Amino acid sequence: MSGVKIELTEKDKEFAIRYVEESGFYKTRLADFLEVSRPTLDKILEENPDFFTSLKRADAVFCKNLIDVVRKKTPTFILRTKYREEFNDTLKFGFDPEAEIQRIKKIIDEGTTKEIEHLE
Repeated sequence: MSGVKIELTEKDKEFAIRYVEESGFYKTRLADFLEVSRPTLDKILEENPDFFTSLKRADAVFCKNLIDVVRKKTPTFILRTKYREEFNDTLKFGFDPEAEIQRIKKIIDEGTTKEIEHLE
């Protein structure tokens, strides 16, 4: 008993290569994208070494683009925002967020108190 042979069209291969360039080479996700099972994808890659090489090249493009994007970001800002207590300083937004929250609470409390006095 022989299995069903699945052939990808050149257009399918082009879409797969572009998909990998944008999202990385994750075989399970690529199999879902191509609407085949993971073992079927493995078989396709085994039978099409040029396609496999193109996917690996596309993955390298994805990795390079990811590195370029990360290089442009400032990870210290992300770390300082997420772990403020570790850096022992306030964010440099021109105001202290905690002080602003307290100021707004005070305004709300004063407004509520005035309305309650008015009702009495």
